[in-house]
Amino acid sequence: MRGLTASFILASVASLTAAWPNDWVNINYVLKQAGSGGSSSTSSSRQSIIDSASSTANDGPWSVTDKGSVLPPSGNAHDYLSWAPYHWPDCNWCTKGTNHLANPSNNTGDDASDDDGESDSEEMFVIFGRGLGHSNSFSRHKREVFGTHRRMHKWKAAVAGAPRQFIDARQDSLADSELPTQTIPLVGVTEPALPTTQTSSSVGTVNGTPAPAEAPAKTQSKQSSCTPSPTKSLAPSATWTTCPYVPRDGQVNPDVRTLPDSPAAVKMPEAVLYNSIAYALQKSSTGSKTAVSFIDTFFLASKTAMTPNMNFGQMVRGPGKEHQQGTFTGILDLRGMVKVVNAIQLLKAANSPDWTSARDQAMTTWVKSYISWLETSDLGKQVVSKANNHVTFYVNQLAALKLYVGDTQGAITNLKNYFSNQFQDQIAASGEQPFEAARTRPFHYRCFNLEAMITNAKLGDQLGQNFWTAKSKYGATIQDALDYVMGVDPGKEDISDIFPHVASVAAAYGDSKGKYAAFLQQHDSDYKSEPFWFYDQTAALPNSPAASSKSTRSMDPLAKRGVVDSILFSCPSVFSNASTTALDDGVYVTCQQVRSYYEILPADTNVTVLVG
Repeated sequence: MRGLTASFILASVASLTAAWPNDWVNINYVLKQAGSGGSSSTSSSRQSIIDSASSTANDGPWSVTDKGSVLPPSGNAHDYLSWAPYHWPDCNWCTKGTNHLANPSNNTGDDASDDDGESDSEEMFVIFGRGLGHSNSFSRHKREVFGTHRRMHKWKAAVAGAPRQFIDARQDSLADSELPTQTIPLVGVTEPALPTTQTSSSVGTVNGTPAPAEAPAKTQSKQSSCTPSPTKSLAPSATWTTCPYVPRDGQVNPDVRTLPDSPAAVKMPEAVLYNSIAYALQKSSTGSKTAVSFIDTFFLASKTAMTPNMNFGQMVRGPGKEHQQGTFTGILDLRGMVKVVNAIQLLKAANSPDWTSARDQAMTTWVKSYISWLETSDLGKQVVSKANNHVTFYVNQLAALKLYVGDTQGAITNLKNYFSNQFQDQIAASGEQPFEAARTRPFHYRCFNLEAMITNAKLGDQLGQNFWTAKSKYGATIQDALDYVMGVDPGKEDISDIFPHVASVAAAYGDSKGKYAAFLQQHDSDYKSEPFWFYDQTAALPNSPAASSKSTRSMDPLAKRGVVDSILFSCPSVFSNASTTALDDGVYVTCQQVRSYYEILPADTNVTVLVG
């Protein structure tokens, strides 16, 4: 088996590449495109998928048991393990004694040189080339599989107040002083007031209203105590349990890349989906056998299977039992389960002889166990309580998994609950996403949550539901969120994060004025050769506005919003029983801090936002 060895990862730290976004490909659409049924307009993108299937077949299989000597606290190599990417050792050795620790502990330099591998709060996407010689422009974009984490320090997102052009119905009394105390007390750590800081992307004037300054989460601390110095030489790994780890938002600690589970959880689903699509399109046994082999190795084979939980996902290292478990953000690492389910459903629909009833039953057992863990574990319950991309991706997983085990109504219910609850506060009237805009890389996080929202809508579409026209409580849709991000200057962030979402929205809502096609042509002239172009077609979204001849909103969902007299602002529901909410482990915002993002006026409307 071609496992991801630590030496391979260490040698490849600088050569990061991204996986394609989380997505769902309509089953019936793929089957209709097989053989001579394929559209000429997507021929290049189909070939890209077939080429990717071939190249990824040479990379796998993958298993979480390929950890080498680094095991999770359970000691079980079958348990998934990853480390929080933005946490660094802060040993602060006492002057008495000798510091023999081999690795530096107080490096404060930025990790900008490798672009983060970029990361989705939350995704450490390691090192894999796609082998698509004709599809270079998009395949270079970076992404990440993690998030910021833990309880060593509290982080506060300090949002600069925007000039008010709204009617204040009341004054919000939430203050930074109401932030919760640290779960793990740190001796001598204080929290000075945080200055407003400037981020790498910016928003221009929207309808004459200056947007609020971007407000990255920031950690500043003053240490007044020290860690007893070791009296003998320590291995670098001793840092993991000896020193406290502190968050440095957006700065990836390179040693997290020495663990193979995160890249395996990214690469495996992509390879499985590409090979399954290739089989459905070509009926080539190679694609089917490859996909099944990879699924067997990762989930089913007794020697290599992963246990169905994320108990040790995105652990924050440090002394004490508190650091012997994962964080709620670790669940995000396995969001690729959507692709795995998608792939298996394709194999079954295409009558693959390799996906046997015995395999299906074994996989069903694994998935049911994982569903139970997602719904009942403390970490799973924590994610459900969040308001940002973490809960959106959680719904991706849960809905897809329930679809797989035959609980169609359960999948629909989960999606409906999301669009009726968390989604309601995720998009402001302008299309801004306040809980993503408050992060350190706002362009990236806006695109990241869009990725998850679109996947939820596509899952619903597969199940006969139309969530494309679902509106937030401010009257905004997924299309509005996409349009807003298109108007944002990404600065030093990667504009290619948005490309697949532009194609999805064009397919779902229509593009009568050609603005989406023009955007893609301007920034990625080879976009019709990208894999996403194959399945981001209106024919693949039969329940979308663009696919419905009765739709009157398919071209402009904002058309009716200009006549609205007012939209009452109220604190998002996540603040109903708490003064703060965590955007990541240790990263908190208050209602007051995100309010200005809700108050940006929609473009070309007469809407007034009332602060209530």
